[in-house]
Amino acid sequence: MRNLGLILTLALTLSGCQGAKHHYKSGKKYAGASMLKESVTSYKRAIDRKPNKVKYRIAMEEAGSALLEELFTNYRFADGNDSASIYKFRDAEKWRNYLAPYINTSRYEGFYDQDYGDQLDRFLAQKYERANKWIRTREYERALKNLLEIKELDPDYKDVGELLEFAEVEPLYVAALELLEKTEYRDVYELLQPILKKYPKQSLLRKLEEQAIERGKYRLGIISDPNITGSEATMSAALQSAVISLIQREKDPFLELLDRTNFDLLRQEQEAIINGSTNEAAVTQELLAADGYLKVIITHAHEEEGKLFKETKKGWEKYYATAKNEEGEEVKKAEYKKVTYTEFHKRNEASYDMQVALVERATSKILWTETYHQDFSDEVHYIQYAGLGELYSGSWRYQHKAHASDRRSNDSRRLNRLRKGNKRVKSTSSMRKDAVGVLAKRATDYVLAQKLIRE
Repeated sequence: MRNLGLILTLALTLSGCQGAKHHYKSGKKYAGASMLKESVTSYKRAIDRKPNKVKYRIAMEEAGSALLEELFTNYRFADGNDSASIYKFRDAEKWRNYLAPYINTSRYEGFYDQDYGDQLDRFLAQKYERANKWIRTREYERALKNLLEIKELDPDYKDVGELLEFAEVEPLYVAALELLEKTEYRDVYELLQPILKKYPKQSLLRKLEEQAIERGKYRLGIISDPNITGSEATMSAALQSAVISLIQREKDPFLELLDRTNFDLLRQEQEAIINGSTNEAAVTQELLAADGYLKVIITHAHEEEGKLFKETKKGWEKYYATAKNEEGEEVKKAEYKKVTYTEFHKRNEASYDMQVALVERATSKILWTETYHQDFSDEVHYIQYAGLGELYSGSWRYQHKAHASDRRSNDSRRLNRLRKGNKRVKSTSSMRKDAVGVLAKRATDYVLAQKLIRE
């Protein structure tokens, strides 16, 4: 299948690179079959490759003149049908402009312009009248169809641009008003965005957008838990800052984060809610009150800095000694000597539990809560050996004399990798930073997915 695709691609490439002669022959074949548009297209390709070839230009003159005669004749005999006449004339004009650099088209220039102008005026007037009728009866899709056709034929025709804008805007304006009355504020916003990009100066739509945002804006305070202490409290504070930053970066128009300077006030109000009491200093300042409180905390943090295990191991180093063969020639001979090397291993681990909860301010009701668990780990495993030769693991009883128990493994590649291995393990403090980033992203994604809105 892959080979077939390559063959097809090559065939298409070669076709596009065919020479002038090939295109000339194609043009003759099309002309013989009365396929004049295809014929002149092929002749054009031939002439573009060899512009001084006389027979190519003669063939183009014959086929091009025949094509224009056919097209303008079709236009002439389309009387009584302004729509058909207009598009036949436009087609003829398109091919006249196409052929103008290659043949004499003066015979067809301006010959039917007056007739076409009269037909176009009648046609546009009819379309314009129909469009206005559909607008009056609020059949905007039918109006748009007519207005778009007018704009294509004559972009500057009367006030077609304004009518087009109105026909597009009005039904969306009505729909947005209905959604606004139903308190579907986010739906209003999403409905209006495409049309506002197209018509940014639409003040009525912009006002509806502003009303939807203002009515639906959800004021959110991000708070902690006073019962959280120690490393969990420290990490929770960092997590909350990260969540604030990520939420602000998303620029959700319906989500307003209260300024961090007001968080103490929010915390007081939260404590009053939790304790079932009234904190006058907090609840009386309605301008600072949130619609809900987002609690983002680390409920459990476990970090374990592993011990660096160090072990001296027995092995073998391969080296080459010089010896003489039977012919007395010096040769290199592989030898092995007993050595020791040091193997290191260390593993750091961390795990964290996060809770994300939304509490409704007015009722103290927990609207939703989610928990997340995240594990992190990193380890190093490497060896240190000062020798220069290949290293093998193994065993031996005596380092400087042979013994029947001496063993050598064939694992030099593995030990070589360990000699070059990473010697730095990620610290738990680095894992803590990673955890804040990962968990903040998860919390933010979840909050944004709720599409918070003031009821």
